Amino acid sequence: MLPADLSPENFLAEYWQKKPLIIKNAFANFQDPISPEELAGLACEEEVESRLVFNEKDNWRLKNGPFVEQDFTSLLNENWTLLVQAVDQWLPQTKKLLTEINFIPDWRLDDLMVSYATKNSGIGPHFDYYDVIIIQGQGQRHWQLGQNCNESSSLRNDSDLKILNDFSVSEEFTLECGDALYIPPGIAHQGTSLDDSLSYSIGFRAPSYAEIISQYAATIFDEFSEDERYNDPDLKTQVSSAEITEASIERMKTLLLDTLQDEQKIEQWFGQHMTQRKYLELEYIPDTVINLKDFVTALTNGLVLEKHPAARYAFYQNKDTTSLFVDGEVFEILKEDKTSNNLLSELCDKNTQAINGLSYITKQDSITLLCKLYNQGSLIEAEELEIKESK
Repeated sequence: MLPADLSPENFLAEYWQKKPLIIKNAFANFQDPISPEELAGLACEEEVESRLVFNEKDNWRLKNGPFVEQDFTSLLNENWTLLVQAVDQWLPQTKKLLTEINFIPDWRLDDLMVSYATKNSGIGPHFDYYDVIIIQGQGQRHWQLGQNCNESSSLRNDSDLKILNDFSVSEEFTLECGDALYIPPGIAHQGTSLDDSLSYSIGFRAPSYAEIISQYAATIFDEFSEDERYNDPDLKTQVSSAEITEASIERMKTLLLDTLQDEQKIEQWFGQHMTQRKYLELEYIPDTVINLKDFVTALTNGLVLEKHPAARYAFYQNKDTTSLFVDGEVFEILKEDKTSNNLLSELCDKNTQAINGLSYITKQDSITLLCKLYNQGSLIEAEELEIKESK
């Protein structure tokens, strides 16, 4: 995806979260993995997050899905945009776009949003709190980039969209089919479709400090007992009984900092947190839990395993073990267990969809792991994919 003269290392050093990058012909001979009709059909599904944005003479209006066919047949030919979230998790053929972004950690990937826009339409000048890579499909879109923004940036109050009141354009250009654009967090931007066009936006997870601290605190909350309380056995007399002393503050700081000293606890929480699925609607759990013996029999009889398209895999290497994180759960694998580590590599390779369970059938730890992942819906029977999508 990157230009021939720009290495992934240089992209990360010079552009990532620093400045935008326009990549002409990033995808040679690009072919859309989804049609506008397929996108509209997906937007009619109750479980799918979708939006229609209308712009008529600078009047912006938002309508949330799910939609029905009449919503689209009644539309005019201009000034509307359809946006559908997490298309990669509903239609596996779109996931190939994510494999092109192999220089960013997988656990940072959020989802692939696809938008179809008619002539003269867009979603207005805005900014995001996360990095985004936009790939242009059919048609053309004219892009404008502007100032750095933050939570104090003024937004219009005449629509449900977060449109900037002020937009100072610093550069503009047109993306054609196969071009790409990287936009760092906080950069104001606006895209306007010059004709009927498709655009693919790869967003990256960027949890706020408030989210990180509050959710980690919630995780360790239950680990404390009622017996663990603030104490001061070395309390000294003081001039004023109303004074909070420096020693009291030091005790409190020690209490708080001690909760951050358990590296294994932080590592496990972070891995579980960053692999939790964004859309619970995409969860798939088998009707019945299968035991290991029946699972092995099913594999022998032809059960074909695939990674659930919404499943999230990551790992962290400890001294003697590797923690495998899958959809918010953690599994410990001994580094000396070569077979299980080969399985880990296969599971965490985003270019791999099918998993050959038969090759692990005689390895107790590996086949047990596969069975657990199957029972939690992170691995599915290949034919279940169609069942899940068609509902």
